[in-house]
Amino acid sequence: MDATSRQGSHHYVLTLQKPLQHLPGAPVAFHTATGTITPPPDWTRADFLDQLYQDVTRTHPELAGATVLFFTVDRNQL
Repeated sequence: MDATSRQGSHHYVLTLQKPLQHLPGAPVAFHTATGTITPPPDWTRADFLDQLYQDVTRTHPELAGATVLFFTVDRNQL
């Protein structure tokens, strides 16, 4: 069994940021999600980002409306 069958065919990283209040100098929430997945064959990068963003904000509702600071999804191979 190779690494991609154990881990997923793609590796992703998503970092979100959202101010916790709409005041200058207010605290800011950050969240980074990382992992591996084998997406459906017809998915695009945009589909993957949309689904991952929805999953993260469903798990962390305080991040709804957060800005994407970083996103990457690549084949999980060296």
